[in-house]
Amino acid sequence: MNKLYSLKNSFKCAFKGIYFVIGHERNMRIHIVAAIYVAFFSAFYDFSKAEAAVLVITCALVMIFEALNTSIEVLVDKVSPQYSPLAKVAKDVAAGAVLLSSIMAVIVGIILFFDIERLKHILLFFTDWYNILMFLGFSTIALVFITTGKKRKLKGKEKND
Repeated sequence: MNKLYSLKNSFKCAFKGIYFVIGHERNMRIHIVAAIYVAFFSAFYDFSKAEAAVLVITCALVMIFEALNTSIEVLVDKVSPQYSPLAKVAKDVAAGAVLLSSIMAVIVGIILFFDIERLKHILLFFTDWYNILMFLGFSTIALVFITTGKKRKLKGKEKND
């Protein structure tokens, strides 16, 4: 019983962490929306299971790095509330890891999605007004999702940016 409670509590804490990073980090919301677009446009391709797995892993890695970056930023702000050159380096390196994973994700996307015939097929899909309106509607919702978030209300000033 105690082990089951401990496991349940671990999942509860993990979901709280995911909720925090989504709610407080605009870049995580951007990554989520990008992953949704990747999933949408993937439907136009006949990706193998391996290619689909590469896309899923690539999107997941970007989000994982963003979550780790957030945890490093929060921890650095806690242990070094005043400006510190070393704290700045830690935050910059963590942000750099997210940037590198994002660049690699774009490269993977170019490799897998750049197919002139498929791109023509996608353009034909958007010649239907209904499809355009649905896409624009989703994009509007995505923009609202990305731009609305919570401010971090944690103790200590964020002067290590």
